[in-house]
Order: sequence, then C-alpha cells, then structure tokens
Amino acid sequence: MADSAECTGPFCGVAASFEDEDSWRRAAMVAREDGYDFEAYAPIADEEVVREMRPHSTQNPVRLWTLLGGIFGGIIAFAFTIWMSRNWPLVVGGKPIVSWPPFICIAFELTILYASIACMFAFFALGRLPQLTLQAAYRPEFGLDRYGLFLPCLPEAASGLHQQMKLLGAVRSWPVYNPARGRLADPFLTSTGSPGDQP
Repeated sequence: MADSAECTGPFCGVAASFEDEDSWRRAAMVAREDGYDFEAYAPIADEEVVREMRPHSTQNPVRLWTLLGGIFGGIIAFAFTIWMSRNWPLVVGGKPIVSWPPFICIAFELTILYASIACMFAFFALGRLPQLTLQAAYRPEFGLDRYGLFLPCLPEAASGLHQQMKLLGAVRSWPVYNPARGRLADPFLTSTGSPGDQP
C-alpha cells in the first residue's frame, strides 16, 4: 500500500522504518494531524488501515468518470442510431422511422462499453500507473516484515522529523534523495549515480 507524494528536488524528505503496525499507524496519524501528505508502505494490504490513514479515500473520482463515460455512451448510441435511421429511411412493419424500442439495446451496450473504458482510463491516469520506477523512499524490507513511512519535507525540517519518528517508535529513519533516474534504473542510486546507502 503506497500513497504517492511528489519530490521537487534531489532531497525529498525523511523515511522511517517500524517493526510493528501500531507504532506505524500512530506515526501516520501524527503526520496527518501535522498536515504532511505522507506515503505509507506495508507488507500486507489492509483496507481498514487505508480508511483510517486516508479518511477521504472513499471519495474516489473514478466513479464520476465512469458515470460520465456511461452517459456519453448512451447519448452517442441514440444519436448514432437515429442518424442512421433518418439517413436511410426504411418503413418496416408500419413502424415509424425513429423507433425507440430497438435503439435501447444498442444504447445499453454502448453505455456499458464507454463506462468501462472511462473507468479503466481513469483508474490508470489517477493512479499514475504504470510506475516502472520504485519510489525513492521504498526499501525491500517494506515488502517483508517492516512498515515504512515517508514524509516529504524541506531539508531544514529533516532533523526534527528524525527525532519525532524515533519518539513514535521508528527503528531507524533516514533522509531520502530522489536523483534523476531512468525508468528501470536501480532505485537505490544517489545523486552521484553510485549505489546509495540502504540503511
């Protein structure tokens, strides 16, 4: 589980590693109360934790894009069928040229099609997927048995965050740098291009 946070320069912020979930969640709550747009890592996904750490996560804009895609598909379907019927006016069985009942099937299909396409594109666009490069704060231990927290900050606030994370139960904390990297580069590269320290 990871929520994205942006880095504006080589120095990004401070990351911390926790051995137990309780101290990790407590540190995340403190970070949220302090106004930090933190990034959290956990070895397992837990929806309850996501809801607690991100109370606004239920307000998902993907639903709106799905609705708009469905409405657009329905309008396109009716416009398309009506235009074709009027462009080639054949009277079949005494029915009027623009007969609504047979158009509903096509409108239903295109509504579902456009809604699903809009949902898929919104999911990838708003989730910023695919991410071919790991986040600079990520460590392999976060996928095994440790919980991680990354707080973007200015360099002058780093020492205070180090102390705060230690007080909240972090096993260790370290500064995070985000140098320019290729899409599939080693995620632990420093700004000099050599393998960085993995604390």
